[in-house]
Amino acid sequence: MKKKIIIPIVILLILVICGLTWFILNNNKVVSTITLDINPSIELQLNKKNEVVNIIPLNDDAKVIIDDSLKGLDLNNALDKITANVIDKGFVKDDTATIIIHTEGISSKDVESVLTKSFEYKKVGSNIIIVENITKEDEDLAKKYGVSSAKASYINTITKENENIDAELLIEKPVDELEETKETGFYCDKGYTLEGAICVKEIGREAAKRGDVCPGGYAEYKGKCYRETGLIETDELICFEHRILVDGNCILKLEEKPEAEYECTKGELMRKGDVNPIGAKDNEKMYCIDKSTGKPPTLKCLLNSGYIMINGNCYNGPAPTINGGCPNGDVLRNGKCYSKDDGTQYQCPDGHIYDKSLELCPDTLTYINPTVKGYKCNDGFTLTDNKCIKEEIEQAFHKRVCPDGYTLIGENNCYDLSKSVPKENGYYCEKDNSRMENNECIILEIKEAYK
Repeated sequence: MKKKIIIPIVILLILVICGLTWFILNNNKVVSTITLDINPSIELQLNKKNEVVNIIPLNDDAKVIIDDSLKGLDLNNALDKITANVIDKGFVKDDTATIIIHTEGISSKDVESVLTKSFEYKKVGSNIIIVENITKEDEDLAKKYGVSSAKASYINTITKENENIDAELLIEKPVDELEETKETGFYCDKGYTLEGAICVKEIGREAAKRGDVCPGGYAEYKGKCYRETGLIETDELICFEHRILVDGNCILKLEEKPEAEYECTKGELMRKGDVNPIGAKDNEKMYCIDKSTGKPPTLKCLLNSGYIMINGNCYNGPAPTINGGCPNGDVLRNGKCYSKDDGTQYQCPDGHIYDKSLELCPDTLTYINPTVKGYKCNDGFTLTDNKCIKEEIEQAFHKRVCPDGYTLIGENNCYDLSKSVPKENGYYCEKDNSRMENNECIILEIKEAYK
């Protein structure tokens, strides 16, 4: 009887264990992988729910930013935690993360979208490079140097475009430097970092000096201290702008328009404006003015006033007569009384009103164009080919230049822009080619990049 009971129980336990094992294995089954390369290189293995089943560091830097707490997280939370660690550990430079991604079993565009949003939330830019296909050549390179196949693929694209670059030089480079090499063709030896067209390598550190000035022999320019020297004099003679060097002298040739000299066969040579107080468009022009035709202005009553002229005086009216006569000394004219008024004007035929001191009306004069008898120049100028010419002579001076390796800044400052020490927040570095970081001087070796 007991045997009959025990057998079903054992069978049930076996079924439960098998079911649980199947459930666990099924949920932990890897259906997709994501490779991320920044400089840390990581491989994420996901189940069908896009949960992290395994996380594999592909280089030593990756061990710093991952741990077992990532297992079991969904893709969004896992990538969010990874981006935070990448930023906190200083793998992102210049506020932009450059990442190579390769996916299998999951859309690379979906992973790109999650990464972009994650970096954006942390106020960091992202530059994502998607590697779609991995070749046998990429896998061989990855296996040889212990890097991800995605990074190996990207390196292979660079070496194919630049046959002079050895893949081995690029293996340890971070992704942002690889991208710069791909775009520019510049590259550096191992141990050096590419910055534009130069290669830099840290060779030492020391504490920054406290002070607000650059060390001796240096001058401040754009927030840094550069080695400074003075201009040196050469044997070459030069002149200032617009001057011509002739026999050791600098000659400045000045030129002016000559002034015409006029003469009249009739009339008096005058500017039109001198006889026309009202003025005219050509009142600066010279004319031979014949005054024989001129007439003085006439005394008239105010225009459109209704006044009349009687014996050289203006009278206002008319007013009514009283018993056949005019009151108050008014003048009787044509049976009407007019009262005296001082509203008189001196007028010319053209209607203009002038002061009584005007002798002749300008519009009654005759204006005749004069003839040119010659030209004249201002003092110091000589008339040559109808031009006024003057030469100023100065002694030439020796050209001054910066020594080799120095750049002229401003008019008199020579700086060696390859020899700089930083100056920040009251601290400065004494040695050439150093950078300041947290009041510490990082001393660099600098050389030109290869291309």
